[in-house]
Amino acid sequence: MKIRYLLLSLAGLAISFAVPAFAQEKKDTVDPQVRQQVEAVLMKFVEAYNKHDVATISALHTQDAVEVQAAGGGTRAGAFSGRPALEKMFAADFASNPGKMVSELAAVYAINENNICAIANTSVGTWWKCYTVTAYVRALDGTWKIHMTYVNPL
Repeated sequence: MKIRYLLLSLAGLAISFAVPAFAQEKKDTVDPQVRQQVEAVLMKFVEAYNKHDVATISALHTQDAVEVQAAGGGTRAGAFSGRPALEKMFAADFASNPGKMVSELAAVYAINENNICAIANTSVGTWWKCYTVTAYVRALDGTWKIHMTYVNPL
């Protein structure tokens, strides 16, 4: 009889650990359509970067967007807050004539239905490589905007 209760207790304990783990995996999963929308924003960003189109890059960001670049590669280490600061930063990048940007999503995580975190492998030319971690927010019109990016040069 004691063995029976012990087995039932162990089974209950195993289920109690499995259910939250399953629920957490489900919560972080990004709808494939949302992933495509976020990837489309990233591709628009890359296209605009390669055309040195500061206006389009700016429009892809929220008004209060922030970009932080860690030191160790590139000319723009530091924090840049708001569209005007980002526009100046990108204009300075383009003035130094950087190479073409290539960026590929490595992972996308749902924070909630209106906030997504994406990690991308990015390179500019053959000399600069980095990981970017970007927080995307769903705007009132339903489009996705870049709210915060952290750039970590390799």
